[in-house]
Parts: sequence; C-alpha cells; structure tokens
Amino acid sequence: MNLTQLYKYRTLATTGKWKELEELFNKSIQLQHIGASISLSNPEQPQVHIAKVEDYHLGGIGSDAVHGGTIAAIADLALGLLGLLHYKDGMTATAQLTVHYLKPFRTSSLTATAITQKVVGNRVFGTVELFNDKNEMCAIAYGALAKGISM
Repeated sequence: MNLTQLYKYRTLATTGKWKELEELFNKSIQLQHIGASISLSNPEQPQVHIAKVEDYHLGGIGSDAVHGGTIAAIADLALGLLGLLHYKDGMTATAQLTVHYLKPFRTSSLTATAITQKVVGNRVFGTVELFNDKNEMCAIAYGALAKGISM
C-alpha cells in the first residue's frame, strides 16, 4: 500500500464512508491472501471473518486446528480496525497485542469482533473476541493501538 492509498483510506474513515472502506479492505491483496474479509457495518465493533477455513490456516504437522499465528493475525487486524475511528488524529498502529488461546479452533469458519475498552492519551485499548463456527469463544486478545501517527 502506498501513501496515496493510505490517504484514501484515511479520508473514507474520517468522513464515515464505512461501506466504501470495507469494500477497499476486502479487495486488498492482503485480505485475499489470508482468506479473510472485514465488516464495518458497526465501526465501533469491527469484525474479521474467515468464511471457510482452508488447509493453509491450519497449524502444526497434520493438525486440524487453526494455527496460532493465523489467530494472532486476525486478532491484530480486528484490533487495528478500531483505529479507523481515530484517523482524524492521524494513522494508528498496533503497539501491543496479547492473545490468550482458550481452546483449539477446530472449525470451518472463524469470526473476530473488536471492542474499544478505553482511550488514554495517544493509546486506544481494545479487546478482540474470536469465535468458532459454533459461536464458542476460542481465543481472546487484548491490545493497544498508538494513534496520531503522522504520514
């Protein structure tokens, strides 16, 4: 992504054009590469979905559970989407992320929902809950975004 694209994303976020921003994200090579999509239908609780868990999402040799790195990447993406509400102050970036794996993700799909817990100074603290196809929470992540990053 180049600077022009970043400015476009920032403009869409600061003007509340969530559907257009969602479409841009979902067309990105990054999300296509990991087989994920996002939903900004509620920008205060953005979601990341993997509609169909593929072999490349799985971890370990012969494991049927989603790889921890995949879970962490989805949690990081969901947390990062919380920053869109703060783009008027500048860009955001993950400053800290801790993932707690509660049970193996043996699932055909995965959904992550992020929620802002608190904003303190230039930090946005959030929680990401990750669910399997039975709506069971299999992981929870806590993190912080740095905000106000100039481009």
